[in-house]
Amino acid sequence: MRSILALNLLTILAPALGSAMSVDFGKRDDNVLFTYYNVGLGVCGRYNQPSDFEWNCGTHCFETITMTANGKTTTAQIVDECPTCSVGGLDLSTGLFDFFAGSLDAGEITGSWEYTT
Repeated sequence: MRSILALNLLTILAPALGSAMSVDFGKRDDNVLFTYYNVGLGVCGRYNQPSDFEWNCGTHCFETITMTANGKTTTAQIVDECPTCSVGGLDLSTGLFDFFAGSLDAGEITGSWEYTT
């Protein structure tokens, strides 16, 4: 089973597309892998920007989560999907990944998250 997860902070909400894959996620996950992706038109039906705080998960479009990594915590909004992410793992916009890691050089970090909506 693959995790399909993406997040965006302070965006204008649009209707979710009905074609998004259905995956059941727990309400939280700890010590999971965070990676980043190049944004564009997401499964939730809008164009995403690299500076957006995003996490991929199509069936949970526009829900928010609270994330913690490297001693930092923030909220982000789900706007896309990631069929190659590990179970519970998150694929973040470059802006969100940079917020946690300080640069994109690491490529991946570990952290925790939980739904806030």
